[in-house]
Amino acid sequence: MTIDGEAILEQTEPTDSTIPKVDVSGSLNFRVTLTQVASILSLAWPVSLGYLMQNSLGLTEVFSLGHLGTKELAASALATMWANVSGFSIGIGMASALDTLCSQSYTGSSDPHITGKHLQRSLVIMAFLCIPISALWCFTEPLLVIVGQDPEIARLAGIYTSWLIPALFPYFAYDCMKRYLQCQGIMSGMLYVIFAAAPMNMFIQWLLVWGWLKMGFIGAPVGLLFTYCSLPCFLYLYIYFFTSGDSWGGWDLQEAFDIRQLREFLRLGIPGIFQLCSEWWAFEIVALAAGWIGEKELAAQSIVLSSCGLAYMIPLGIAIASTTKIGNALGANFPNLAKVNALSAILLGTTFSIFNSAVFLVTGNIWGWLWSQDPEVVKIVGSIMPMAAVFQFSDGFNCVGGGILRGCGQQKVGAFLNLFGFYVVGIPIGLYAAFKLEWGLFGLWFGLGFALIMVSVFEIIWVFRINWNEEAEKAQIMIGEETRLLSPPSYGSITDDATL
Repeated sequence: MTIDGEAILEQTEPTDSTIPKVDVSGSLNFRVTLTQVASILSLAWPVSLGYLMQNSLGLTEVFSLGHLGTKELAASALATMWANVSGFSIGIGMASALDTLCSQSYTGSSDPHITGKHLQRSLVIMAFLCIPISALWCFTEPLLVIVGQDPEIARLAGIYTSWLIPALFPYFAYDCMKRYLQCQGIMSGMLYVIFAAAPMNMFIQWLLVWGWLKMGFIGAPVGLLFTYCSLPCFLYLYIYFFTSGDSWGGWDLQEAFDIRQLREFLRLGIPGIFQLCSEWWAFEIVALAAGWIGEKELAAQSIVLSSCGLAYMIPLGIAIASTTKIGNALGANFPNLAKVNALSAILLGTTFSIFNSAVFLVTGNIWGWLWSQDPEVVKIVGSIMPMAAVFQFSDGFNCVGGGILRGCGQQKVGAFLNLFGFYVVGIPIGLYAAFKLEWGLFGLWFGLGFALIMVSVFEIIWVFRINWNEEAEKAQIMIGEETRLLSPPSYGSITDDATL
């Protein structure tokens, strides 16, 4: 098994010569931690850059529709929010089951094709998941009218969403294939795919919306449909030409439709939906509430949220890398190595969260001018940036902590904390502060920040209380293999009796 051409865990027979007792306390513990920090960083940066470039797909569409008019741009924004909340977020959350299943089984199973079988099952589940989402999207226009949206904008949003229905499965397949590679430590696949797709999307949007074909508003979702359908195709070409393909093994319908394994996937995937969507939906609720306050507040909310989204790419890359490293270690029955990776991820998350918070604090009063020429909007942005700085620190912890939990298969914990933190505490406090105390947009962000601080604190406490030996045993049970000893990474063995 290799990660971008380099062996991560080389299987050996469990002889005394291959299991040296190493005390990783003191200076060696620091050296081991630095080694894992460097390893996580090497895996994280392609992911962060890839997600940053992936966001450009939506920005290109906004730029294209901005030439048509405010109504078309508003309909696109509404349709995008609806599609994310009711569709894409659900599939992405379900796919998070692969983070646990593939990362642990890749290093722990004697079946070299086990990760490929997990991928096949994920595609089966995604195909069935597309059915209710597609049915829901067929009623986009009347549903948006019911919740009080402008009928004409709702009509355009319905047209937009209907064109994205055929893109559901290709996008879900791309997300599953991406995780299939990431759990093997192959992080560059997504980056190369986006490098190819982003300029292609720019050309298609120009061609369809206001270029030669001049399709107008409909050209934007048609172009996005074409781009989303190209993503799994590009990633397949990357897998075929630039990876060994040893983990695939070909289609096996009996394995793909194995009821017991599908049930195991759902056991992790359904909590994964709530872990992801509870936070995602909370931000959309706050965006709607900002619109109730006023137009300028909504503009400021958009600026601050977009800025936070850019900063979020850094801890997201660290979280995905830590999920892979921890899952690989638990699958290989190295509980102490998993613990070192978790601590290393928290260290990295803390470092970059402090950096992001400092940037927000220093640039708070001038940041708004990069996005708007309206002095009042810039002033509102400046008043929110200190809270956004606190938000950055806690959100980084929450993101990395969630990645650690996924590596352990503890999506239920993340789901419970997010649901309780945002919907029982954060959003009620934010709405009360915004409208009852008349704090405005600051009140909404106060509620979000309070929720994230609470969630991140409890999440990190939970991580520090994890019994890594028990997690390794659970991984072996899930994999269905007896405990096997593998040779450790190049810095030396970390055994179960090592002192951390």
